[in-house]
Amino acid sequence: MNKPLKEHLDDYIRFCEHSRVLRPATLVGYKNAFSMFLRLMPEITESSDLSPEAIDVFFMRLRQRKRLVGRGIIKTGVTAATVRAYGSKLHSAFDWLCARGFLMNNPVDRGALAKPQYTDKRALSRNEIDRIMAAIIELAPNRFLLKRNLAIVQVFLFAGLRRKELLSLRLHDVDLEKQTLNVRAETSKSKFSRIVPLTKETVVAIEDYLKERKARRLKCGQLWVSSVADKPLTEYGLKKWVDRTKTRSGVAFHVHRFRHTYACILGRKNVSAVKIQKLLGHSDLRMTQAYLRSLGAEDVRDSVQFLSLENLPSV
Repeated sequence: MNKPLKEHLDDYIRFCEHSRVLRPATLVGYKNAFSMFLRLMPEITESSDLSPEAIDVFFMRLRQRKRLVGRGIIKTGVTAATVRAYGSKLHSAFDWLCARGFLMNNPVDRGALAKPQYTDKRALSRNEIDRIMAAIIELAPNRFLLKRNLAIVQVFLFAGLRRKELLSLRLHDVDLEKQTLNVRAETSKSKFSRIVPLTKETVVAIEDYLKERKARRLKCGQLWVSSVADKPLTEYGLKKWVDRTKTRSGVAFHVHRFRHTYACILGRKNVSAVKIQKLLGHSDLRMTQAYLRSLGAEDVRDSVQFLSLENLPSV
């Protein structure tokens, strides 16, 4: 059946939602990529209009597009990572169309998409962490929120949880005796459950929070409780807390930077990338390696100190 490209892409979204069972946030990413493609390429209305040349034009227009990024601030272009993300999503959809006979060949050459070269430091420094912790102490209106917020940072920083994983924790997911957290499959991006070991310091922080929670006689089944009612802490509530902490601390951070920091702390302690992958819940080791990009020469210097001519093998 010959129908508009938009309808084919809508069908692919439904396939991803119901057959691949992708997370809502992932589906939004696909929808945004397809919407951008259709908006920048109005001349492409059917799958038969697709070609490698049309894809090249799309990426050119994407890089030349002007967009508002702040009050009165206009920016041109996108990062290599954004280009690769859009290309990857389009490639997946067009592969699906090829498999169903709506396309002869996939017009997106995934191998030709530029790999982004990261130069930024995603991990937080000790100074930045100290400033964040100081801001949490200064901003806390009461002991309950102080203990809750300090425990949240401990879990982000020393358990490496994603935002959704942290907010989805239930009381029975915490085993203080075994010093572990259970990240359930339905809350994990990788769709696999994993047990995350906790540091003694993190266990103490959670225990302190639970004491304050018990004193308030809160009955919410979720681990983290809202500041205003006996209800779960929401993404909006977490965002408001992060925004206030950013303003007070002067550190431009988001909670995912704690996860990068966790990975780099482990890397500096010579924990293998495979173990870090397991702790982070990554399905692909390449993602773990991207998290370790903040490691510098000084972080690995001790790994080569033993090298000398005397230590070289004789054969």
